[in-house]
Amino acid sequence: MLKKIYLEITDQCNLDCKTCYRRSWEDEPRDMPPALLEKVIAQINTQKELKTVVLGGMGEPMAAESFGKVLSKLQQKQIWATTNGTLFLEKLTPEILEKVNLFIVSVDGMHKNMEKIRGVDLDFWLKNIRHFNQMKKKTGKEKPLLDIQLVASKDNISDIFPLMDLLADMDINNLVISNLMPVDEESADKILYRRYENSEMRRLWNKIRNYSFKRGLRVILPEFELKTERRCAFVDNDATYITAGGEVVPCYRLSHDGKEYVFGRPKKILQYSFGNLKEKNLTDIWRSKDYADFRQRIYNNHFPSCTDCELVEGCDLVKSTDFDCYGVSPSCADCLWARNFVFCN
Repeated sequence: MLKKIYLEITDQCNLDCKTCYRRSWEDEPRDMPPALLEKVIAQINTQKELKTVVLGGMGEPMAAESFGKVLSKLQQKQIWATTNGTLFLEKLTPEILEKVNLFIVSVDGMHKNMEKIRGVDLDFWLKNIRHFNQMKKKTGKEKPLLDIQLVASKDNISDIFPLMDLLADMDINNLVISNLMPVDEESADKILYRRYENSEMRRLWNKIRNYSFKRGLRVILPEFELKTERRCAFVDNDATYITAGGEVVPCYRLSHDGKEYVFGRPKKILQYSFGNLKEKNLTDIWRSKDYADFRQRIYNNHFPSCTDCELVEGCDLVKSTDFDCYGVSPSCADCLWARNFVFCN
């Protein structure tokens, strides 16, 4: 049964971060049309086994006019929201605090890197986080919880210890460190992870882990070198993703056409949809043979692994997610999310 949905009420954003996937898009960003949104919410509410709805995707949900309305209409669901945190001062209300269980807020380091990567002053971001904590304190309730997520690269990893100091006393639930997924050639050489032996990052990760214990801050770390295990968080959690255009897609990575660099190799990402909610029912799409076969194939690891294939340098199939060397579409063979380098929320 469908247990988790990522609902992209908008793929627009109030920021233009240098590391964002949206920078490689060709399509114009948009909000989900009101009529479609009403239809989608109605179908979500019929999913009895559905536990969690994540408002986010590739846009900033609090920038959408529909954000509060969506919260009020989702019935008996655990609601998470992914956000850059810069709109709390402007748009956070007691009603939003009442409805949301978890906010996942992104940050890019200390002052210089927040300005360089995100175009946001760190003090302004901190003012928004403190405003959130003050409003929550007035409610006297434990929720919503607050996770902070950092996308780590060579540019900002030196900020990690002062950032941990900054966050330690701010009522943070988790600090989640994910790796950079490059979307352009400039950032392709800024990754911290490697295919094989990576003793330098092993030492750093151990230092971060030990320092987190000292500061009483729970830190979740990604992999820093290639491991055998492959697990898809979307498949394991019985989750799907609905884009702002109504497409039902398997995950973040395949939600929009774009580009990424896998260990320095450019790769064209193609949106892969199992159906659009303008024409089809969510349950029918989820239970369709194509989607069910896809989930079973990924769950059982019945797909190739480009990341450690000795033929990868001379293979044309790694240039896009169109299909893999088994002749299956879409190709998940190069997915760094499945390798736990990059996290899904």
